[in-house]
Amino acid sequence: MTTPLLEFKNFSLKIGEKKFIEDFSLKVEKGNVVLIYGPRDSGKSALLRSVVHLNEELFESIKSEGYIFFKGENVVELDRKKLRKKIAYIDTSFIESLSPLTVNQIIKLVKGNNVDLYHDNMIKLLKELEILDLLKKGVHTRVGELHGNERVLFLLFVALLREPEVVALDCIVDHLDDDAALKVQKVVLSLKQKYTLILATRRLPNFLSIADKVVVLQNGKAAFIGSKKEMMLTFSKEE
Repeated sequence: MTTPLLEFKNFSLKIGEKKFIEDFSLKVEKGNVVLIYGPRDSGKSALLRSVVHLNEELFESIKSEGYIFFKGENVVELDRKKLRKKIAYIDTSFIESLSPLTVNQIIKLVKGNNVDLYHDNMIKLLKELEILDLLKKGVHTRVGELHGNERVLFLLFVALLREPEVVALDCIVDHLDDDAALKVQKVVLSLKQKYTLILATRRLPNFLSIADKVVVLQNGKAAFIGSKKEMMLTFSKEE
């Protein structure tokens, strides 16, 4: 049997006195698109942050049970820097901390001072993400000056510069208007052929069309795990 690229096994998470995730199990195969759907405070973000040990950097009191495996290895035992290169976690709140920096500065932080901003591979990636205009506007543009979907796509660009295997997107379009959200969805769809994607959202239709597997989270528990067809049948019956 093939080892899943990423696996949650009876994973539970408690932050302070609150239980965010309870006995969660999920296998993510290489090349899959997994959609994690749930309302605010259902545990989506806490779950994704757990994969890259980000909760430990945000909160003082963290307790977890069970396991998270990446390529069969317990993520607790993996080097965090290397893990975060292989698994790119993107949360739009990152924009606030990056706002004072320019496009040029951030790219150099990721790729080094000698990076060629006009290298064919760089141009190709910017085209794929439909943000080639960033170079036309000027690499000294501050991130805080970018707007809507452009900000989100630049975050995605920075994550992909690390050449990850898994891209975890945490509610990246939930705050955008419909037109901007559609542009981001189109780009994410194009990534399906190259990366394993985990997409968390409060708005189910956003990525449902490209999902191989759907997880419905309610109060930190998996209320449903299965295909989008099974989900539609299950929830239509309940209604």
